[in-house]
Amino acid sequence: MRLSIRSRLVAVMLAISLVPLCILGCASLQDANRLSTGIAAEAEAIGALSIDESTGALTALGTELVRTKATDVARQVEIYLADHPDLTLADLQADPAFQAIVVQPVGRTGSTMAMDADTLVIAFHENPGDVGVDLHERKETNPAYYKLLQSGWGYIDTAGTFAWADGSGSVRDRYGYFVVAGAPTADHVYLRVGATVYLDEFSAPARETQARIEERLAAAKAAIAEQTAAMSTQNTILLLTLATMGAAAAVAFLVSASITGPIRRLRDLADRVSMGDMEETAIEIRNEDEIGDLAASFGRMIVSMKYYMEKAASASERKEEA
Repeated sequence: MRLSIRSRLVAVMLAISLVPLCILGCASLQDANRLSTGIAAEAEAIGALSIDESTGALTALGTELVRTKATDVARQVEIYLADHPDLTLADLQADPAFQAIVVQPVGRTGSTMAMDADTLVIAFHENPGDVGVDLHERKETNPAYYKLLQSGWGYIDTAGTFAWADGSGSVRDRYGYFVVAGAPTADHVYLRVGATVYLDEFSAPARETQARIEERLAAAKAAIAEQTAAMSTQNTILLLTLATMGAAAAVAFLVSASITGPIRRLRDLADRVSMGDMEETAIEIRNEDEIGDLAASFGRMIVSMKYYMEKAASASERKEEA
């Protein structure tokens, strides 16, 4: 396809303007996206790690508080029984003071209770309807809880986690610590005191913190994306300017060389022809533009000059012969 020099120059300038812009724009956008995504992912990982560590620390603190509560209640029971050695289990169940000692709240979702250490029959509980329940019945319905109680044979302290349905029927993990009071009742009943509480009570502050962290992370991610986009745009403009300047200089050099090279060859040929040197006048310029047209016209001119010079020389020879 034949293109003029002007068309070629316009096409070249458009190319060096658009191509670097597209390349650098895409590269900068990808870099910005990778940077933003990487920072956001790192922030989320740090937040998740912080929440996990906080939850673990709070849970460990909570379980220690449960252990302390069960141990303290067991010691209070021992002291009370030592002061009232003539009270049987039935007497103690009718004693409001002893009831207040055995049944105490643990956090917001838990409480202490006591059972016969040998028979596992509940003797004291915050829910009066549970008093008298034989916990051997839990062997099939809640094996984890039953196993926890059984592991305390020999009057050793036991602790662990088990599933338990709350008031709404939802099954949640509950932690319990069980310790046997060292003093028996008048009818030789040893009481196993237990303190239990739902585990998610301990992690509630961590969950609230997690919600705040996620909210802050969302705002931070938006700010990072905005700042990254602005930085990317500035870098893109700078790189585009430098690339365009370099490309323009290189292309200008090549284009000018493609124009001035054939013109210089035509100039040298014209100088030789003007001095009468008609040898080696072949023009090897094949440009499909105005320079090619000029070279073709120059070639026709040389052919014509040769023709008329030969014709003039022939006429001169005939005149001399006459």
